[in-house]
Amino acid sequence: MPKLREYLGGIVSEIASARKMTDLQTVQMAKEYAQDDLLKHFSIPRMKVGTVDLTIPFATAGNSPKMIFRDFTYDEITKVAKTDYDPSNIKEDQSLKAFLINQEAIHTDILKKIKEQNTPTLTNDQIEYLVPLSKNIVEFCKSLSNLSWKTTNPDVLFQSLSDRITLETRKIIEKTEDYEIIIEAGKLMELDVKCLVFAKMSVSEAGMEWSRYEDINGNIVETLIPE
Repeated sequence: MPKLREYLGGIVSEIASARKMTDLQTVQMAKEYAQDDLLKHFSIPRMKVGTVDLTIPFATAGNSPKMIFRDFTYDEITKVAKTDYDPSNIKEDQSLKAFLINQEAIHTDILKKIKEQNTPTLTNDQIEYLVPLSKNIVEFCKSLSNLSWKTTNPDVLFQSLSDRITLETRKIIEKTEDYEIIIEAGKLMELDVKCLVFAKMSVSEAGMEWSRYEDINGNIVETLIPE
């Protein structure tokens, strides 16, 4: 089941993708207009998104089960590596799990250090404490014979691990819960209407366009500015 932020973010992303599709169609029409002796004198139709008002029903499904360090890092590695990682190689798989247990002890010490600082939220300096964990894990993964790296980028794995470790650490320090939601129409219809939550959201377009200018040194600079 998705998280609320993932669901709402996906909806906004789809609206942006729809706008992209209309722009691509506008480009195609512009080419056709330019090739026609009569149409080239007409303005080219182009759609802009005004304000999209949405009412989105969902129900909370409770908070996600908490995973310990060794489990969520292993989960992240296998998720990113996909078929590049072969868990059937018992020796190498156990080696990875043992290494993650070792890193879990380091993570526990970092948590203790952060808690002693008594900050209400996870700070940027505290996030830096976590970076070596991701680096160490990626370096260890490079030594594994059951990880082929055919389609897996070490930098992508590092970033994914960093994001996951930061997220899980933030949950502990800030005592936040990560709630999953029910969005399937069939499941929502089975629930009492009192259990439903209706999120009202308005999405308005704020486009950007490329601006081209010459700086004092005569260099051509291109930058994005609001339309």
